[in-house]
Amino acid sequence: MKKSILFLSVIISVSCSLQCCSNDDQDYPLDNQQFVTQASSSNNFEIAAGALAQTKGVNAEVKSYGQHMVMDHSAVGTEMMNLAASKGWTIPASLQPKEQANLDKLNASPSSTFDKDFATIMVASHTNAIDLFSVAGGSQGVRDGELRAFAANKIASLKSHLAEANTLLTTVSQQ
Repeated sequence: MKKSILFLSVIISVSCSLQCCSNDDQDYPLDNQQFVTQASSSNNFEIAAGALAQTKGVNAEVKSYGQHMVMDHSAVGTEMMNLAASKGWTIPASLQPKEQANLDKLNASPSSTFDKDFATIMVASHTNAIDLFSVAGGSQGVRDGELRAFAANKIASLKSHLAEANTLLTTVSQQ
C-alpha cells in the first residue's frame, strides 16, 4: 500500500513538473532547435551566396562583399556548430526552402543582372536574419541562455552586413 501511494505521488509530481515545463515553453516564441535550424540555414545561405558572388559577380565590390560573407558567416557557423554539438541540437545539412529558393535564383541569374540580384537578396536576407536573431536574442527569445546570448551577440554584425548590403545595392543599381 505504501509503495502504491509513493508511486502515485511520484507520478503526480512528475506530471505536475511536466505541465509546469510545458507552460514555460509557451513564454518562448522560438524553441532552441527551431532557432538553430533557421539561423543555420540563413548562415549557410550567406556562405553559399558569398562564394557564388566571388565567381559570378562582375563588380569588384560584389566580389569583395561575397568574400566578406564567406569569412564572417563561416566563423559564425563554426561557433554555432560547436554550441549546437554541446547541447545536442542538430545543424541541418540542407537549406530551408526560402534560402534554397534564393540560392537557386542567384544561380540562375545572368551575369548582366547578377550583381543587382545578389545585393537585393543580401539586403532581404540580412533584414530577415536581424529579425530572427532579435527575437531569439530577446529576454524571452529562446529557452537556452547561451543560445539567447549567441543570438543577441550577432545582431550588431548582422546590422553591419545589412548596411554594407544597402550600400552595395545603391552602387550596383547606378551602373
